[in-house]
Amino acid sequence: MDSTTAPRKRYAKTLERRSAVARAALDIVLEKGHRALTTAEVAARASISETAMLYHFPTRDHILVAAMELADEDYRAILTAEFHVIDGGNADWPPPAMAHLTLDDQATTRLFLALSAEAVNPEHPAHAYLKAHHEQVILEFTEGVKRRQAKGIADPKLDPDRVARQMMAAWSGLRMQWLIDPSLDLTAAVSQSFLALNGYPLMKFKQEMTEFMAQS
Repeated sequence: MDSTTAPRKRYAKTLERRSAVARAALDIVLEKGHRALTTAEVAARASISETAMLYHFPTRDHILVAAMELADEDYRAILTAEFHVIDGGNADWPPPAMAHLTLDDQATTRLFLALSAEAVNPEHPAHAYLKAHHEQVILEFTEGVKRRQAKGIADPKLDPDRVARQMMAAWSGLRMQWLIDPSLDLTAAVSQSFLALNGYPLMKFKQEMTEFMAQS
């Protein structure tokens, strides 16, 4: 037997177990909410002993982070695709799916915000996840602002990175408000905030003035 075969098999087995645990945990979160999740039920659904599971995920919080990471993976392809379509020049930004995923999935949103509160502690397992998550989202927002600036539908004087961080803050804050008060029109609130932060009203006004002057 090749000396590398055994380590590869063990690595594959580890990935398989971690994936099964993450999927089982996310399923429970979606069905019951993160507060109802127990390590015993996750292990049972993942067809793994609780002892073996805790070897890979030492605490319940580690399992919740794995569930949140998996939810991110499930959503990212949808959001990334829509960002590029919407950025083609349509003023309706952000993508509808961004708010719709939240509206359709309160459980994951509640888990994300709960982990966000815990992540301020550098020792918490959510800290590294949230840091990487924020960096990725801010990068995507930054690129979106730049594309819109290039198309003349965002103020070219704005700093894309700074705007992206403000968008991230608005997105997090509005989701929290919506969870507390579901009567808030989350889709409209996020869209209005993002467009304002990008200077779209000003750019639209300038365009209208240019067209008016050309016709007069």
